[in-house]
Amino acid sequence: MPNTRFQSIPAADLTAVTVAPAVLRLRGALARGAWAGATALGVTCASAIMAFLPSSNVFAQTVQKAPAGPASVPSAAPAAPAKASAPGADIDSEDVAPNANIPREKLPNVALTSEIVFEVLAAELSLQRGNLAPAFNTYIALANRTKDPRMARRSVEIALGARQLGDALVAAKLWHQLDPSWRPATQLLASLEVGTGHLAEAEPLLVDELNKVPEARRGQAVLELQQMIARGPERATGVDSLKRMLANDMQRPEAQLAIARSQLDAGDTAGARASLETALRLKPDYEAAALLYGQMGPSERTSAIAALKTFLDRNPDAKEARFAYAKLLLADNQLDAAQKQFETLEKRYPHELSTLMALALLNLHANHPKQAEQYLQKYATEAEQQNTDGAQAYVYLAQIAQDRKDYPAADKWLSKIREDSNAYLPAQIGRAQLLADQGKLEEGRALLHGIKSSEPREQLALKRAESDLLVKSKRYDDAEKLLAVEVKNHPDDMDLLYQYGMVAELNKHYDTMEKAMRRIMTSQPENAQAYNALGYSLTERNTRLPEALKLLQKAWALSPDDPYIMDSLAWVKYRLGDKPQALELLRRAYGIQAQAEIGAHLGEVLWESGQQDEARKTWREALKLDGDDDTLRSTMKRYNVAP
Repeated sequence: MPNTRFQSIPAADLTAVTVAPAVLRLRGALARGAWAGATALGVTCASAIMAFLPSSNVFAQTVQKAPAGPASVPSAAPAAPAKASAPGADIDSEDVAPNANIPREKLPNVALTSEIVFEVLAAELSLQRGNLAPAFNTYIALANRTKDPRMARRSVEIALGARQLGDALVAAKLWHQLDPSWRPATQLLASLEVGTGHLAEAEPLLVDELNKVPEARRGQAVLELQQMIARGPERATGVDSLKRMLANDMQRPEAQLAIARSQLDAGDTAGARASLETALRLKPDYEAAALLYGQMGPSERTSAIAALKTFLDRNPDAKEARFAYAKLLLADNQLDAAQKQFETLEKRYPHELSTLMALALLNLHANHPKQAEQYLQKYATEAEQQNTDGAQAYVYLAQIAQDRKDYPAADKWLSKIREDSNAYLPAQIGRAQLLADQGKLEEGRALLHGIKSSEPREQLALKRAESDLLVKSKRYDDAEKLLAVEVKNHPDDMDLLYQYGMVAELNKHYDTMEKAMRRIMTSQPENAQAYNALGYSLTERNTRLPEALKLLQKAWALSPDDPYIMDSLAWVKYRLGDKPQALELLRRAYGIQAQAEIGAHLGEVLWESGQQDEARKTWREALKLDGDDDTLRSTMKRYNVAP
């Protein structure tokens, strides 16, 4: 079809153009008028394929360059219409480099008449005006009449530009029908069949494409085939479909891995485990298969740990597998075994930040602050050398220093956090809290006042932090007044309202506290902490205990594993005379979270249940957790038990 000078076409009234009666009736969104007002942002066929395939797709590396057109898949937001390349453009000059070994688009022997050019112009003008449906209809009609695949290709671009996959599929089928040997058309049709839930129809196309991939890249292509299927809506049938397509590849470890991934997607963990075992028999050093064991969920954790251990015995240098093994041991609460694996990783890869942090946290958990500090300092040094934010290490180092009352050291670590770090604002708040801990309240407030931010959320965070400083200094009235202003300015912030209610409680403004919690319950009926706060407040004041019990039972139902809610519920049951149930709940809560106030309550109920020796033991253990806890100290004083 020769090029034509469009300006030679006689002028016409474009608004009077009608589409030929051969137009296909469209299905789906287009037929229902869903494209009204849409913007034309057509995509190239290559872009459409890549929208369904990973960026390093082997299929894409082995195909011809797709016809030129607009550059990218459109976003959902409207944008200016893209300029469309004319269907009659010279393919050799722009689309495909001349190569005798590459098949060209199959073009019909049809003369380019003024009528065809006129309809193309009318369609493109419709696109420029944002009227996609008439343009789509026109190109579909032209494709049917002229048998020119480029007309079908353009209709595909228009449908994809509007994100109407069902209508794009109609056009893609026509494109493929007109030029079945043109691989971009085949690939796009296969992608659309998968994406629209027609996996069975896509199978022969995908098998044909897979068979065209060179042997050296076939294993990777198998994995990418599974990734394409995983993006479609037919995951339940994807396993059987994948097995059929890979019938001649079952001795490839990549095929077994691909099937295992598909089986996991379908919830068949037993089948996935068997496929992974087969993959590792075929290729004992196949790390990707070993790693997938670590993603099989808690129910398969025991077998995953055993499988990774066996793999590492054969492949001790497999870094990612060892890291996955260590994480699985952590998840299984095998902390000592996990630490040994991280220590092995640290010896082999001493500059790996994630390993250093894992070892630091394991030592903190084991109450070995000196060892944790060494790993954290090494992490900080490595982060600086790698030009990475070391804030995470600085925060933990500051906490270790604060625990030993070394406030200057804690401030030094927090001061090292850069202004461009996400941890900068929390670090400055931490520095202010350090000053308050040293009795320097006004210096801490001045530090907070000196932080300038135009971000409303940060401004509010600073106000809430200042309230915390005032509470620490027992200036409850000032803290409540500060928060009252912020609650008025941010009436929909339930977290702020909760903080305000708790400060009002400390200030003995119980009506204010109750109003705050009731409002949270109305706005967030699933907020367990609001029920817990009000229920515990009533219990502590030994008033309206039946109502407190209902509130705390509601809180427990919403959050049954929260140790603080268990403590509150136990406390109201104790006040109501149910000591056995209170004792059971308190033991459970203290076992989950060994905290001083829970220990104080547990000790009191033990004492009142005739178990004074165990009560003394519990209180003295709780003192080691927090010797300054007011509830604990006042309880021990009430029972004349020396610290």
